[in-house]
Amino acid sequence: MIAYGICVGSDVRLERCARPGLRLVAHPEAPVAESRDNTSIGVAYNEILDAFAPDPDLEALVLLHEDVELRGRGFESRVRHVLGDPTIAVIGAIGGVGVEHPAWWTAPGRSGRVADSYAVRDFGSEGGGAGTGDVDAVDGLLLVLSPWAVRHLRFDQVTFPGFHGYDVDFCFQARAAGKRVVVDRIELFHHNSNASVVWHDIGQAAVAFHDKWVAPPAPAPMARPGRSALAR
Repeated sequence: MIAYGICVGSDVRLERCARPGLRLVAHPEAPVAESRDNTSIGVAYNEILDAFAPDPDLEALVLLHEDVELRGRGFESRVRHVLGDPTIAVIGAIGGVGVEHPAWWTAPGRSGRVADSYAVRDFGSEGGGAGTGDVDAVDGLLLVLSPWAVRHLRFDQVTFPGFHGYDVDFCFQARAAGKRVVVDRIELFHHNSNASVVWHDIGQAAVAFHDKWVAPPAPAPMARPGRSALAR
């Protein structure tokens, strides 16, 4: 069973964006958890993780923003294939290598491809990163979690009480536990309505992130294989 979870801030965006994608890619009987009226995305996601962790049939938990529309019909088959490797804890669509900040996209290496309301951001075509493979962290717009991750990790809602830094921190937790975080080719569209970045909020998350991960030794960057097994 592949389950889905969404932190809902707007039912309009949910119905316009996420819901059509789930109808396309998810099994008709796939459970979908929706968490509303939360103070942070970490609180919402932890509620969803707690709900699915005891299920012995769980194969993966897909956490996505309400404005993310999944578009690849082979999505669930691909998730099962990638998570067939028990060393992988988190799959994302885009991410970075050399991450030292919640703004992972400022890292020297970037991977993956995603289309949004403003552009197609193909980091695989840049010199700094491959299209798929191991990364330090992935963007929280889509987090595909292994059953191990659902049962052993939680979002740090105390250190990151808002809507920034939660994704990078979760990925660092996975890597600190010896697991891998990877970018894979996932077809989706991000219906983001505002391209502006709230740097003040990210700055606050950055201070917390530095105190937790950078001041102490951060988990070592994953070795990037010459040819990713994900590119089969």
